[in-house]
Amino acid sequence: MRIPCSPLLTPNAAVHTTEDKEQTKPEGFRDNRRSTLWVTGLIWRSSPCFIVRTAAIKLTLISLWLALVGTGCQPSDPTRTLTTSPDKNAASTKPTARKFYWIQPIKGHPTHQMTQLGFKAGCAKVGYECEIVGTDNFDIAGIIALTEQVIARADAAGIAIWTGNPAFNGCIEKAGKAGIPVIMPHFPVPEGSVPGALGIVSCDPESSASDAALELGKALGGRGAVALTQGSFNTTENMATEAFAKTLKEHFPSIRVLPPVEEGFDATAAIAKASALIQANPDLTGAFSSTGNGPITWASAQKGTGRKLKIVSMNYTRANLDLVKSSEVFGLIAQPLYEQSITAAELLDKAVKGEKIPWWTKLPAPFLTQDKLEPYYALLEKVEADLR
Repeated sequence: MRIPCSPLLTPNAAVHTTEDKEQTKPEGFRDNRRSTLWVTGLIWRSSPCFIVRTAAIKLTLISLWLALVGTGCQPSDPTRTLTTSPDKNAASTKPTARKFYWIQPIKGHPTHQMTQLGFKAGCAKVGYECEIVGTDNFDIAGIIALTEQVIARADAAGIAIWTGNPAFNGCIEKAGKAGIPVIMPHFPVPEGSVPGALGIVSCDPESSASDAALELGKALGGRGAVALTQGSFNTTENMATEAFAKTLKEHFPSIRVLPPVEEGFDATAAIAKASALIQANPDLTGAFSSTGNGPITWASAQKGTGRKLKIVSMNYTRANLDLVKSSEVFGLIAQPLYEQSITAAELLDKAVKGEKIPWWTKLPAPFLTQDKLEPYYALLEKVEADLR
């Protein structure tokens, strides 16, 4: 006899009927219904529908178990790994993140704008997007916060950070732990002193400052006094100023070298400090500033005080070259601002590809006087055209 798969014959339906109006039936009738329930359940468990449904459930559970076991035993897909961790042994492998970040305080400073243009050119050269991130003033806490934001972004393939202060070391280490390559331009530090950093790129500030000191000492005839000022007391400027003073003392012992003064980055305040040094030292014949605004600071101070000095400073911005050309400034150390920034992008590209890079990539920084300006004016024409 064929038993239909009716919902009325399910155990749940039978249980429901035993509870319906149970209190109005005589005791004997209620016992007969319990017997009926038992028989109905037996019939249901013996039916073809019950057997088929039970077998289907067992088959589904076995299939799921086999799928889970099979997934756990399969080897990982190497193409998935490449989306987050590029193959460092293959130069053609491209990471998912395709942007290099340049992080820098005082991002509107003329010297810093030149470095930013160099980094953009370097990124374009190696095929990466570029983003400039920075603060409007010398804000260490602000730069650290911006760096941590960059680290959290999924598109950061590499970072070049303008440091010069050990306060930045913590966020650089955090970037390294996140697997983001970090290059530090401009500020030389000993290898291993900044965890997370892969390398630095700059001139040798001691060597270039020593060469400039020799030129100034000869121009002064080995006499008089020389003032020293710095934008801030950071690693690069400290190295340059110390080397400059040491060379003057060793080779021109008759020249009195004043202790360094922090010039700062506010133009009006810097000029006031330089003017005060001129007025307080009647024998002052020369000045050395280790920051890119130094030529304007000291040229303005000598004009305001009416005292002519031999001024040596940094960087081949157009304003600084013009001051050398007009003889208001004696000479400039041509720190490789544009060149080191291009190189920073190239080093990041090599790091992403897994290529080994040196800790310190040194670039030349020649001393510029009036007869050596033309190549740098030509470079500025190119840079300014890119800016436009």
